[in-house]
Amino acid sequence: MRKGGSADFRFAAAVAGFGLLLRDSEYKGTATWADVKAWTANAIGEDRRGYRRDFVALVEKAERLTKRAD
Repeated sequence: MRKGGSADFRFAAAVAGFGLLLRDSEYKGTATWADVKAWTANAIGEDRRGYRRDFVALVEKAERLTKRAD
C-alpha cells in the first residue's frame, strides 16, 4: 500500500484488509498478514488510547491462529 492519504485512511484500509483475510475473501487479492501489519504500522499516527496498537496485536494473534489451522 502506498503512503498516500491520511493515517486514518490508511489505518481503515488496513482494517478492511484484515477483514478480507479473516474471511479468506476472494477479494483479498495478494494481501497477506505481513501486508496488513505493515500497513497498520505505517498508520498508527497519534494513538492516545492505544486502540491501534491493540489492533496490531489482534492481527498478530489472528495470523498465528490461521497458521495453526493450516
